[in-house]
Amino acid sequence: MVALETNRRQTLASSTGIARLLLGGLIGFSVMLASVVFAGAHAQSTCDLRKSLMAKLDAGYNEHPVGVGVASTGNVVELIVSPDGTWTIVVTKPNGIACIAAVGEDWQAVEPPTLDKAS
Repeated sequence: MVALETNRRQTLASSTGIARLLLGGLIGFSVMLASVVFAGAHAQSTCDLRKSLMAKLDAGYNEHPVGVGVASTGNVVELIVSPDGTWTIVVTKPNGIACIAAVGEDWQAVEPPTLDKAS
Protein backbone atom coordinates (compact mmCIF):
# COMPACT_ATOMS: atom_id res chain seq x y z
CA MET A 1 0.00 0.00 0.00
CA VAL A 2 2.90 2.36 0.64
CA ALA A 3 4.12 1.84 -2.92
CA LEU A 4 0.72 2.91 -4.32
CA GLU A 5 0.70 6.12 -2.31
CA THR A 6 4.24 6.87 -3.41
CA ASN A 7 3.41 6.29 -7.08
CA ARG A 8 0.33 8.47 -6.84
CA ARG A 9 2.30 11.39 -5.41
CA GLN A 10 4.92 11.06 -8.13
CA THR A 11 2.25 11.03 -10.86
CA LEU A 12 0.53 14.11 -9.51
CA ALA A 13 3.82 15.89 -9.00
CA SER A 14 4.90 15.35 -12.61
CA SER A 15 3.77 17.86 -15.21
CA THR A 16 2.35 15.06 -17.35
CA GLY A 17 0.23 13.85 -14.44
CA ILE A 18 -1.10 17.33 -13.76
CA ALA A 19 -1.89 17.85 -17.44
CA ARG A 20 -3.79 14.55 -17.56
CA LEU A 21 -5.69 15.44 -14.41
CA LEU A 22 -6.68 18.85 -15.78
CA LEU A 23 -7.64 17.42 -19.17
CA GLY A 24 -9.78 14.75 -17.51
CA GLY A 25 -11.52 17.39 -15.42
CA LEU A 26 -12.09 19.58 -18.47
CA ILE A 27 -13.55 16.69 -20.44
CA GLY A 28 -15.80 15.72 -17.53
CA PHE A 29 -17.00 19.30 -17.14
CA SER A 30 -17.67 19.57 -20.89
CA VAL A 31 -19.75 16.39 -20.88
CA MET A 32 -21.74 17.61 -17.88
CA LEU A 33 -22.35 21.01 -19.48
CA ALA A 34 -23.45 19.42 -22.77
CA SER A 35 -25.89 17.12 -20.97
CA VAL A 36 -27.43 20.07 -19.09
CA VAL A 37 -27.81 22.07 -22.31
CA PHE A 38 -29.29 19.06 -24.13
CA ALA A 39 -31.67 18.30 -21.25
CA GLY A 40 -32.92 21.88 -21.34
CA ALA A 41 -33.51 21.71 -25.08
CA HIS A 42 -35.23 18.34 -24.74
CA ALA A 43 -37.50 19.60 -21.94
CA GLN A 44 -38.67 22.48 -24.13
CA SER A 45 -39.72 20.09 -26.88
CA THR A 46 -41.77 17.87 -24.54
CA CYS A 47 -44.43 20.42 -23.61
CA ASP A 48 -47.79 20.71 -25.33
CA LEU A 49 -51.45 21.19 -24.55
CA ARG A 50 -52.41 18.41 -22.14
CA LYS A 51 -54.98 16.85 -24.49
CA SER A 52 -52.45 16.70 -27.32
CA LEU A 53 -49.64 15.34 -25.14
CA MET A 54 -51.89 12.64 -23.67
CA ALA A 55 -53.01 11.62 -27.18
CA LYS A 56 -49.35 11.25 -28.23
CA LEU A 57 -48.57 9.10 -25.17
CA ASP A 58 -51.61 6.92 -25.90
CA ALA A 59 -50.85 6.52 -29.63
CA GLY A 60 -47.09 6.11 -29.29
CA TYR A 61 -46.75 4.08 -26.08
CA ASN A 62 -50.27 2.91 -25.12
CA GLU A 63 -49.81 4.82 -21.84
CA HIS A 64 -52.81 5.82 -19.73
CA PRO A 65 -53.15 7.70 -16.41
CA VAL A 66 -53.03 5.57 -13.26
CA GLY A 67 -52.42 8.27 -10.63
CA VAL A 68 -52.93 11.99 -10.24
CA GLY A 69 -52.30 14.63 -7.59
CA VAL A 70 -52.18 18.39 -7.15
CA ALA A 71 -48.84 19.88 -6.14
CA SER A 72 -48.55 22.83 -3.76
CA THR A 73 -47.74 25.00 -6.81
CA GLY A 74 -51.17 24.27 -8.31
CA ASN A 75 -49.68 22.01 -10.98
CA VAL A 76 -51.33 18.66 -11.63
CA VAL A 77 -48.90 15.72 -11.54
CA GLU A 78 -49.90 12.51 -13.33
CA LEU A 79 -48.37 9.08 -13.62
CA ILE A 80 -49.03 7.58 -17.05
CA VAL A 81 -48.29 3.84 -17.47
CA SER A 82 -48.54 1.27 -20.27
CA PRO A 83 -49.31 -2.44 -19.92
CA ASP A 84 -45.72 -3.04 -21.15
CA GLY A 85 -44.30 -1.19 -18.13
CA THR A 86 -43.22 2.08 -19.78
CA TRP A 87 -44.14 5.14 -17.71
CA THR A 88 -44.21 8.90 -17.94
CA ILE A 89 -44.69 11.61 -15.34
CA VAL A 90 -46.58 14.58 -16.76
CA VAL A 91 -46.89 17.95 -15.01
CA THR A 92 -49.72 20.20 -16.18
CA LYS A 93 -49.68 23.89 -15.28
CA PRO A 94 -52.90 25.77 -14.49
CA ASN A 95 -52.76 27.31 -17.99
CA GLY A 96 -53.24 23.83 -19.55
CA ILE A 97 -49.67 23.37 -20.79
CA ALA A 98 -48.38 19.90 -19.90
CA CYS A 99 -44.71 18.90 -19.81
CA ILE A 100 -43.01 15.55 -19.48
CA ALA A 101 -41.03 15.54 -16.24
CA ALA A 102 -39.64 11.97 -16.37
CA VAL A 103 -39.88 8.76 -18.38
CA GLY A 104 -38.81 5.19 -17.74
CA GLU A 105 -39.38 1.48 -18.10
CA ASP A 106 -40.27 -1.51 -15.93
CA TRP A 107 -43.01 0.17 -13.91
CA GLN A 108 -44.37 -2.13 -11.23
CA ALA A 109 -47.55 -1.31 -9.35
CA VAL A 110 -47.61 -1.97 -5.62
CA GLU A 111 -50.61 -2.34 -3.35
CA PRO A 112 -51.29 0.80 -1.34
CA PRO A 113 -50.98 0.41 2.42
CA THR A 114 -54.18 -0.25 4.29
CA LEU A 115 -55.14 2.09 7.09
CA ASP A 116 -55.63 0.35 10.40
CA LYS A 117 -58.59 2.12 12.02
CA ALA A 118 -57.96 0.34 15.36
CA SER A 119 -54.79 2.37 16.01
